[in-house]
Amino acid sequence: MKNPASKMKLSQIVFVISLFTTIYWLVAFNTNVYHYAFTGAIFDMTSFLLMISLYTLPVLIIALILRLKQRTPKLHYVSLGILLFMLILVFGVYQ
Repeated sequence: MKNPASKMKLSQIVFVISLFTTIYWLVAFNTNVYHYAFTGAIFDMTSFLLMISLYTLPVLIIALILRLKQRTPKLHYVSLGILLFMLILVFGVYQ
């Protein structure tokens, strides 16, 4: 993480992963994934990995924010907000 381009690339990767995780869980909670056997099987195979990313990514993003301090890209804050919003939905609405 020596140059600004690598920081921006990392923030874009973290943003894409957090966006994919949020979209995945919103679709999974709002549709019947077990309506078809194929979608249920895909959901069962991928849900554990995406559950791990839902709970660990906010911790990793906070660690990146604390490490970079003043040079933190704003995309980290956006990613953190998206994931915290999804966690609030998981524990508040979809429980």
